[in-house]
Amino acid sequence: MTAAARRATAVLATWIIAASSAAVATQSAAPAPATAPAKASTRKGAAAPGRVAAAGDSQPAAAIAAANNALAAGDLDRAVTLAAGHLRQHPHSAAARVVVARVHIARDELDAAWQELNRAAGEHPRDVDVLYYLGQVSGQLAARQFERLVQQSPVSARGHQLLAESLEAQERRSDAEREYEAALAIKPDLLDALLGLARLKRIRLDCDGAKALYTRAEAVHPTFDAAYGIGACLLREQAHDAARVQLERAVARDPRSAVALVGLGSALLGLNRPADAIPPLERAVAIEPAMDDGWYVLGRAYQAAGRADQAQRAFATVERLRTERPR
Repeated sequence: MTAAARRATAVLATWIIAASSAAVATQSAAPAPATAPAKASTRKGAAAPGRVAAAGDSQPAAAIAAANNALAAGDLDRAVTLAAGHLRQHPHSAAARVVVARVHIARDELDAAWQELNRAAGEHPRDVDVLYYLGQVSGQLAARQFERLVQQSPVSARGHQLLAESLEAQERRSDAEREYEAALAIKPDLLDALLGLARLKRIRLDCDGAKALYTRAEAVHPTFDAAYGIGACLLREQAHDAARVQLERAVARDPRSAVALVGLGSALLGLNRPADAIPPLERAVAIEPAMDDGWYVLGRAYQAAGRADQAQRAFATVERLRTERPR
């Protein structure tokens, strides 16, 4: 395993989270996928003049635009030549380093791409393009290492599980499910694989499959994830009392889980117990004040309890949060 691949595997989750945070902060659209061929589209005006030179200096922006145009046209040699020339004059240009990295990606030189992007991230830790492509390259490097692990140890349940987690991080959920199933075929009581596969089934609304897996996981070792997962499925099926039991169990295991507290409040509200629903819902929005779903369910509970003024304030908070949410 190369040094870049080892470090990429270790920082994958961190960079993906950072990229998401920066994207929200700047309300920017995501650039073209890193795995696209050389003719993939680039965002118009990808290089902001203020990022590579003093405001009003059009030469650097023109150089980056020319490099991006060459990359979009599939002329990788010209793109890297233009970007490298720009870097000699502006060694801290994030936009130029992204172009160089994208050329490496197009050539399947992921280690070199990662080195360029990691350096750029050190200099521009909140640059959306840098973080986006760094997350993409890190994911690919990590996936390749996991695939090699499975190839070297084809009977390793843990190897299949790790590969499944990497695929899930890339939102390749069908592939991830297959790897979790392969892990469980080898080791049926592998807890992380049971929970991972159950979560994916719950996401795609296969509640029967998810509940069966969560129940198996609970027999191996009781966890918050299993209790919450079963409760969420039961809540979706409107089995409110059974959901209440599981969600109370989940809250006991993690008292600061806002999502479990909202689920519990929803189950109690479904049982026509709004007065009992209000305390866990109030705790949820105290823990996560920007959780608009929590405020909405709390507003419904206030309304059902005859507390009209508080319901109105809760619904107003929902509207404010949804209005302020970056689009």
